[in-house]
Amino acid sequence: MNFKIILILALCLIGTYTFGQENKIKKITIIEGNNPVLNFDYKKLGLPDSIQTVEYTELKKYVQSNISLKSTDEPELFFELMEWVSNQWKHNGWHVAPDSLNSLGILKSAKDDGQEYRCVEYGSVLHDVLMSFGYVARQVGIKHVDADYGGAGMGHVATEVWSNNYNKWIFLDPQFGIYAKHNDIPLNIYDIYKLKSNDQFKEIRFIKNDKKVKKDDYSKFLSNHLGYVNVSVKSNNLKYSLVLKLEGKRDYMVFQGFPIGNNEFTKNVEKLYFGLNQTMILFDYVEAEYERTQNEYSKLKVTTIKNFNENMHLFSARPEFELSFDNNMPWFDHYTVKLNNEIVGIKNQKYLVSLNNGLNVIEVVAVNKNGLEGIPTVMTISYQ
Repeated sequence: MNFKIILILALCLIGTYTFGQENKIKKITIIEGNNPVLNFDYKKLGLPDSIQTVEYTELKKYVQSNISLKSTDEPELFFELMEWVSNQWKHNGWHVAPDSLNSLGILKSAKDDGQEYRCVEYGSVLHDVLMSFGYVARQVGIKHVDADYGGAGMGHVATEVWSNNYNKWIFLDPQFGIYAKHNDIPLNIYDIYKLKSNDQFKEIRFIKNDKKVKKDDYSKFLSNHLGYVNVSVKSNNLKYSLVLKLEGKRDYMVFQGFPIGNNEFTKNVEKLYFGLNQTMILFDYVEAEYERTQNEYSKLKVTTIKNFNENMHLFSARPEFELSFDNNMPWFDHYTVKLNNEIVGIKNQKYLVSLNNGLNVIEVVAVNKNGLEGIPTVMTISYQ
């Protein structure tokens, strides 16, 4: 027989033997997934313990009684609510709402008494309206690079809201009723700054349904306020403004000539633009599976590596899991767990899943007390 033929036959036999040995072991393999490492910086936003209070309930009822919402899902709902708030009064940069007025009081005073307010009130009212609908929102301040001694008009206040659909913060400017998109994706302030830094500012679409404000004028206005962005935070009984440096490179202690204290400056983007409403899945094996593998291994009396490897299929783990979860969802209520699109129930206060042969998809999502689902964590796992 030809030597080459003998060699090919030998290689085929070796390959068959190796393949057969490997196939004795049914392997548990993660094919893909988005299991996150959770960030809990949202706790510094000073969010209320509950959004099911009388104040938020009354605010939501007032909004719903004064607008026929076309959208029930975000981000379209965000844009509708922003536009509605934008049309509730005319901007007056010199009129400060009294501390005695909450957002509902501001809306009623505007409607009943014709009161006009600043960008600050636009931002705070939209913030509370979005919160009343179950969404996490925050006021954001944006400032000129010469915020300290540049004169009047060096700052502006708007709103950002967390989008589960886009897994990011979205910028809304209720004073002007404008939001921004790039490649059809809604933007936040940091996105806008990055696009400007990359000479792509002209590619941004500033969108406004009401045509009272020229979008070209607004783009110039916003471009001049990308020195800093700040949010109010609370930590260890301290309340301060966390300021992310954008085009601005220095710390400031004065705003438009007035003293401004309790600022903490950072260049760390994740300190302001962190993720929310995510779920982390921890996979553990049921106790019976730990016991089975140890018992099977003990029976073998393994003394060599070769013996261990040849018999691994007898004691290798089977996908009998006990799932545990953690989340960074404000106002968390419960989890929805699915295995291959079928809801997994709780047994003895635990989520137990047994994977099938082949591919398995596990999906877990946190749900808040308003019934809004967070960002699904999806893991595709093979057992074969």
